[in-house]
Amino acid sequence: METVDFHTHVFPDKIAPATVAALAKAGGIAPEGGAGTLDDLERVAKRAGVGLCVNLPIATRPDQAASINRFAREINRRGGRVMSFGAIHPDAAEPERELAELAADGFRGVKLHPDYQGHYADDPGVIRVVREAKRLGLHVVLHGGVDIAFPSDVRATPKRLSTLLSSLGEGNGQVIVAHIGGYGLWDEVEKELVGREVIFDLSYGIDHLPQEQLLRIVTRHGADKILFGSDYPWRDPADIDRVLSSLPLSEEQFALIRFRNARRLLGLDAGVSRE
Repeated sequence: METVDFHTHVFPDKIAPATVAALAKAGGIAPEGGAGTLDDLERVAKRAGVGLCVNLPIATRPDQAASINRFAREINRRGGRVMSFGAIHPDAAEPERELAELAADGFRGVKLHPDYQGHYADDPGVIRVVREAKRLGLHVVLHGGVDIAFPSDVRATPKRLSTLLSSLGEGNGQVIVAHIGGYGLWDEVEKELVGREVIFDLSYGIDHLPQEQLLRIVTRHGADKILFGSDYPWRDPADIDRVLSSLPLSEEQFALIRFRNARRLLGLDAGVSRE
């Protein structure tokens, strides 16, 4: 079965070049994966053997969510190799209403990015959104660790993410922390998050930590709580897969990470429609 890439970003064709260029300048990185458009992601995914990508849009202001979600709905109506989560901002005037609308429209989840949204991961507004999303059956993907565009003030440290999880009580299998639990803070990830009821994705930083530590995190946390992710357009999923393939894991562990966990979370093995 083809891989599911649970962490990608695409933008409308008209704004993709300027958006990707601005983000690249802010972070001092090049988009190694592609151009950041829907058609380009389809091409890159097919080449890498990825059957489905999850787009994770970010609303940096509350008033952006409506237009971002219109584009997300267009992606989901189109079908193909890309499906989109929704966008919401912790400062939304009525987050419960916005989340309910997303759930009613068939979205599987939402993305939060504490750095770009100006909140710490354990702020009351973030907790409110995550708690309500969980109640509605929506998954929540949170950026974890250092964002290279904001290196001086890390808003989603593993410690803060641990506090967030504790505030939610039981049943946190719907919460996904990107970048192996916390980009650049993997010692703290091992201390605060490994073994908790939370899911990690492998996006962007899979080859930015010692491979023995990566293997230790995957095996101690459990392959059933790890998702394949690239962070396209910043990384090519084929490059992420090459690093993953180098790990001494079993075929069952590889299958869980590449597609089984994602398909379970998205309800695809249960015959749930993507529309």
